[in-house]
Amino acid sequence: MASRFQAVPLVASPTHSNAIAWSTDNLVAVASGHLVTILNPAMPFGPKGLITIPTSKPFPIGVIDRKDLLSGCMLPSCLSRDVRTCARSISWSPLGLAPNAGCLLAVCTTGGVVKVYRSPFCEFSAEWVEVMDISEVLHTYFAKIKYGEAETSSSDDWQPSQLDIEQEDSGGDRPEKRSKNQKQNLQENNNVPLIISAEKYASRSAMLSSLVVAWSPMLHSNSSRSCSILAIGAKSGIISFWRVVEPQCYSITKQNNPPAPALVGFIQAHNSWITAINLSTFVYNGSPHLLLSTGCSDGSVKLWLGCTDDLLKSTEAGHALFSPLKEVINAGSGPVSVLSLFVPDTSPNKIILAVGKGSGSLEILTYDTSINKLEVSGPRCAHDQIVTGLAWAYDGHCLYSCSQDNSLRCWIVKGVLLNEVPLPINILGVKISTDVPNVSDACFGVAISPANLVVAVVRSFDVNLLNPMYQARSQKAAVEFFWIGGQDLQKHSKVNDENFPGYPNLDLVNWGHNILWSLSQYEYLDKPLVLWDIVAALSAFKKYELYYVEQILLKWLTTNLGFEWGPSLGVVSPHIYNCLSNLTSRQLHLINVISRHVILRDAKSNLVNDEEQVSDMRPWTKVLEMCEKELRERLIGCSFSAMVNEFDVNWQPIGLAQMRCWVANNDHVVKDYVKSLVSKFKKTKKRYAAEEECSYCSSTVPFEDTEVAFCLPENCKNGDIQKHKLARCAVSMTVCPLSPSWFCVSCNRWVSNLAPDSLFTLLRYPPNDETEKSLRNVSYSSIGKELSKPLCPFCGVLLQRLQPEFLLSTSHV
Repeated sequence: MASRFQAVPLVASPTHSNAIAWSTDNLVAVASGHLVTILNPAMPFGPKGLITIPTSKPFPIGVIDRKDLLSGCMLPSCLSRDVRTCARSISWSPLGLAPNAGCLLAVCTTGGVVKVYRSPFCEFSAEWVEVMDISEVLHTYFAKIKYGEAETSSSDDWQPSQLDIEQEDSGGDRPEKRSKNQKQNLQENNNVPLIISAEKYASRSAMLSSLVVAWSPMLHSNSSRSCSILAIGAKSGIISFWRVVEPQCYSITKQNNPPAPALVGFIQAHNSWITAINLSTFVYNGSPHLLLSTGCSDGSVKLWLGCTDDLLKSTEAGHALFSPLKEVINAGSGPVSVLSLFVPDTSPNKIILAVGKGSGSLEILTYDTSINKLEVSGPRCAHDQIVTGLAWAYDGHCLYSCSQDNSLRCWIVKGVLLNEVPLPINILGVKISTDVPNVSDACFGVAISPANLVVAVVRSFDVNLLNPMYQARSQKAAVEFFWIGGQDLQKHSKVNDENFPGYPNLDLVNWGHNILWSLSQYEYLDKPLVLWDIVAALSAFKKYELYYVEQILLKWLTTNLGFEWGPSLGVVSPHIYNCLSNLTSRQLHLINVISRHVILRDAKSNLVNDEEQVSDMRPWTKVLEMCEKELRERLIGCSFSAMVNEFDVNWQPIGLAQMRCWVANNDHVVKDYVKSLVSKFKKTKKRYAAEEECSYCSSTVPFEDTEVAFCLPENCKNGDIQKHKLARCAVSMTVCPLSPSWFCVSCNRWVSNLAPDSLFTLLRYPPNDETEKSLRNVSYSSIGKELSKPLCPFCGVLLQRLQPEFLLSTSHV
């Protein structure tokens, strides 16, 4: 079996399937018993976040008579004896729903309660903050519509008075012996629970008992803010859908109004417990839809379609917005434990669905909507016990599964064939030495890193094999991380691959192709820029295979960026300098991050006495300087274009005077297009003045550098008064205020004014007529709707608040 490269112990053991989830901002959440543990895979033994699952109180849905406890429908409730409420299902939202632009985490407990949490970015605490109680809103809605029951009087539904209760306690006539008219007359008192039938109690309890949660990808519209749909499956077979929109603004210093979930609809998906839900975007008949897959305890699996426009606009709670697309598995084939839905980028008409069963079997279902054809691979006895986790990787070519039998397996999918292949061996070594014991007895979930180079699995420990003195007290489970960048996808039959000539090691060839694939995925602007696993892998290779790393990056530059092939970066670098204007902003961000964190990392301290290596690093240093200069020009151009053309009314640039100074100081290298925009700007309002004041002493602060500033006190000419050092905003180049500012974990810059969204979507600069017209049309159609994301203008990664070392933070690089 492949060896893990790092592992993190947990103080509580998971109890349900899909107990681990990897967020798009590079955090890993684990449903470990009565806790949800959140950790940073880049610093596994660093600070962690926690969600303590509270004990849930039953909702006041009514009470039943003691004799009805023996009814068959009451058996699940009577036999339920959870000593402590645990986490049953967890799901990360897409990026941008949290007040600090991060991800929200939905948690469903064994008590059937669903709550949503955010990171404590301004509370300085390890405990995550509750922002939504979905179950409470759901209970209020059901109580308002009387749980959809017929509004007819029944002798089984009545409300006892205090006199009835006292008579029952004193041995008098039991309330149920009274006549129907007497019972109806006693309904005037609303301060005591309503006596209902056992059937109604079981039905109401099933409607409110949630089992599984799943967020959809972000849905976009020109007429409203972007949103995500949270799907919640219940014991009744009903799935409720909740719309959560992006905040109106982002902040790192205070919690704005908490997001309010809007109930948009229900579907009666199955006739029994909903055990698995997956969502994905899908284009059907030329229009955007939300694709939903559902699994049930009766073994049935169905596909559903919901129109994106209807989901974004619907205000009628209870309206069914999803219609059935296909029932891919009929009932009676064994309970479904997990689902994994995938729509390949290369085949947008195909839907690939992996289905794990309680029997340990695994099926792959491929549905082609263009020809209405369903192909089934399996069922295959993949595991000896229940399948507890499924995760797709590498555009649906690879599937990872785990089971309660403690196995983690990899499958290559070719057509309708499902072939098991071994996990790749770890040729990068152990990243962190750990004392986590190898005494696991069950797996409870698997997750894939953002760039598909790492797989994480959560395992529980066999308590009989732990040291009772300390391990059994503090270590109940562990999260294990495995490198999968060397996974052989059976695409390359020749060891001496033409893309990597001279490498007899097939593992290195596989790593090279998989890293190139991962880098190519970030060309899609809707994929957040999280390069932790790519940077970590390349940095590990760099220690003993520097030439190999350079060959990977050269191949990436020449293939995906359109440059000519060369034996070294020194040969290719002149082409990069001449073609920067034709690169997208995303490509410039990728070059910056890789240059800074792979090639030039620790360059000053390690290469001082090595003139040859110093010479090798000069081209990368020049590339980094040129890319940042290009991005600075684009940022300035977007700022002045917004003022001159007046089509971006949602973003008002700050620091135009400082930008004019920078253009004047760099007149010999600045593009004529940018100079023309600056020359057209004639406004002289005070807020565009170049002079600034020191936040500490109110002295003048001249503009001399783009990164830092120093004030000029009146008496400092003779050196009597010390100058104050101030940080400048990386976007506006103005002095940052004393209040906390956004921070970039990649380049360590500070940002107090956010950059416009148009900077990150530029395909080239200067833009051609079509590009500029497109930007103008988008801005006009989204007046009042666009929301600037807190992204670093030079790295493209999500900005955050700089946290102290003892608190959890994200690491995108």
